[in-house]
Amino acid sequence: GEIDASGFLSITGRLKDIVITAGGLNVSPNKLENLLKVSPFIREAVVIGDRRPYLTALLGIDGETVAAWAQQQNLPFTTHRDLAEKPEVRRLVKDEVDEVNRYLAETEQIRAFELFPVDLAEAGALTATQKVRRRIAAEQFGDLIDRMYAA
Repeated sequence: GEIDASGFLSITGRLKDIVITAGGLNVSPNKLENLLKVSPFIREAVVIGDRRPYLTALLGIDGETVAAWAQQQNLPFTTHRDLAEKPEVRRLVKDEVDEVNRYLAETEQIRAFELFPVDLAEAGALTATQKVRRRIAAEQFGDLIDRMYAA
């Protein structure tokens, strides 16, 4: 948890969900994920960074909202994957990530992200209450995680 300037306690996440970066920074991924999901364009967020040099995120677009945005932009697409792979959609999501980063300490900022190429519900990576199964998402999309740390 965190105590604010007025002395109130805010619960940021479960102890078992704390990410400890390679530099020893303890970060609540739930806090960052919830900030990212405030965007109407981002449905799912999984912050990665345990024993890694910096924080990254796997993000799932909100198919309906992004599809409506794409239609307004006259951006043709056929499938969820096609939409998620569009450079224009990536720029849209990057702007949302940059906005969240403005309110975070440098050590908590998301330095890289990748978009899930499929809807996580279809991939079986969501619980019955629509929460991302971290371990399953990390296993299924390990190539995306590797790509974020390759540079």
